[in-house]
Amino acid sequence: MRIRPVVLALTLAACGADRYAEPPPPPAPEAPRTPDAAPAAPIAPIARTAPAAPPAWQGAAATLSNAGHWDVRWTSEPAPIPENEPFALTVWVLDRDGELADVDLSVDAAMPEHGHGMNRVPRIVEREDGGFQVDGLLFHMPGRWELYFDVTRGALTERAQVEVVLE
Repeated sequence: MRIRPVVLALTLAACGADRYAEPPPPPAPEAPRTPDAAPAAPIAPIARTAPAAPPAWQGAAATLSNAGHWDVRWTSEPAPIPENEPFALTVWVLDRDGELADVDLSVDAAMPEHGHGMNRVPRIVEREDGGFQVDGLLFHMPGRWELYFDVTRGALTERAQVEVVLE
């Protein structure tokens, strides 16, 4: 007698299919409940949001104001600051908690050893990101300059300064 392969395959599958299957896992034991225990809260799904962009001032140069109330962050364009060529600064002022501060800012510079400052008055405008754009700066000669950031809130002004050496 000749058995056809299709019939043989179906017969073997029907007879032995369950023999090789994995047994189902045992049910998980229930946690004991006490009369005053509240039912477990359902698990909330994980929120899938895009990561927050790093703050604009991340990686900027930083200096504290003289009394330590303000963290002044700044970048220059171009970098490094050139000699006898106009440059601009982007400045952010953070409070002690690392949050952008609602303050006024003025910027100036001087060469203490020479007894003079810049020959220009910079133009300062607030940026949409909470910082300040400072345009029209120019260090007209090489040497040691001090860049001054005067931060004002209300009637109080506090200075932060940083040394810039042009060689």
